[in-house]
Amino acid sequence: MLKKILSALLCAALFVLPLAGCSPSPTAVTVGGRKVDASEYAFYLSYNRIRSGEPSGTILYSAESTALAREAALDQIVTNEVVRLKCAELGLTLSAETKAQLAAEKAALIDSLGGKAAYLDYLKQANLTDRAYDKLAENESWYNLLYDHMQEDGRRYYTDEKLRQYFAEHYATVKYIFFTMLDNDGQFLPLEERQEKRLLAESVLAKAQTPDADFDALMAQYNEDPAMTVGFPVSELEAGSTYYLTSLFSLEENQVSELLTLQDGWYILKRCPVSATVYDENQQDIAEAALDWRFDQTLRQWKTEYSVTVHPVVDQIDLNNLSDYVK
Repeated sequence: MLKKILSALLCAALFVLPLAGCSPSPTAVTVGGRKVDASEYAFYLSYNRIRSGEPSGTILYSAESTALAREAALDQIVTNEVVRLKCAELGLTLSAETKAQLAAEKAALIDSLGGKAAYLDYLKQANLTDRAYDKLAENESWYNLLYDHMQEDGRRYYTDEKLRQYFAEHYATVKYIFFTMLDNDGQFLPLEERQEKRLLAESVLAKAQTPDADFDALMAQYNEDPAMTVGFPVSELEAGSTYYLTSLFSLEENQVSELLTLQDGWYILKRCPVSATVYDENQQDIAEAALDWRFDQTLRQWKTEYSVTVHPVVDQIDLNNLSDYVK
């Protein structure tokens, strides 16, 4: 589910039993008054770095790789700090049971590694300090706490009328005409055949975009995907993770797309109305999707409402020297 996505990425092996005191590291990022030090920032940067494929022993990172890692790191930091800020505003706190579980998990990890010294070496290899470990270990619990609170609020928000409105806006029936550029063995067709196929696709597109076009007839005549016969319902979430449907919800109902050139061929999409029977048959799944969507949108909005300050030390930390700041 949505509530697992970010926290699971950052907490897979992070489980609270303090070993260190105050941070000796300068502040790197401030989010709504909450401070994140340079060592914690360095961990996020490390987590998001992209290997450039340089020969072994000469790992170098391009400006593009650094920029991408910085962008992802800052977004993750802001997300986690905003979650804690909202929990504080809403009066949400971690239970004694949760804290005890985190402490037990950390103690078990230290024991499994062979003691405190091995644990600290483990953290060093991961570009983590003990205090950052403790904080990261709590992130999933804070995230889930806020998520569960918002789910309860969402269930009150989504009356039958509002849920039907969500369904109408975020579900559609998709139809498409596909022209493959691959042969039966999955290899590219000869260039001349691909060019001919492209010209055919363009001519069919021109027909499909005329006001009185019979898209179903064109689909029956030209479509090369046997799985597409009468169209099928799809949610905006599903479309966003399906490579040939990512642009579907940018279309109006009954609108035909431009020609999409993708890795396996050419697609002409048509967004069609979705049957009410889909709602009746899948109401529980639609309700869960609506709750996740509302939480995601609300969290995105919250992230714009807090001031974010990136301090000068951040410019000194890059993908090659970040371990120098883990202290």
